[in-house]
Amino acid sequence: MNRRRFLGVSAASALAGLVGSTRGASANVAIDLEALAQPALLSIIGPKTVHTIGLRYRARVPAESDVRALHAAILTARPWPASVAGLVEQDFAIGRTIVLQGWVVSVTEARQCALFSLLSD
Repeated sequence: MNRRRFLGVSAASALAGLVGSTRGASANVAIDLEALAQPALLSIIGPKTVHTIGLRYRARVPAESDVRALHAAILTARPWPASVAGLVEQDFAIGRTIVLQGWVVSVTEARQCALFSLLSD
């Protein structure tokens, strides 16, 4: 399966997982974090590689090396489109990508991987 098709297929599941988790405010922050820390890449490349990508991103972008900064960067920096899958798609469309651990990922995916690396330690 190519990356474009995978993104299309995973967009629906990512959106379904995030819609319910982003409705509340502070009571759902933990749910938001858990959902955001599950990049679509996880099922393709596995937790070990996602963790390493996250570590590399945090080292490269120290301003986004904590949970609060990553949460804000993913959700509030660009509120439209509303889904994380939409943000990933938009990143690729405008060339907001980064190469980490040999993978070309969108900045949103890199941030998700960084959040995954923080929450899985």
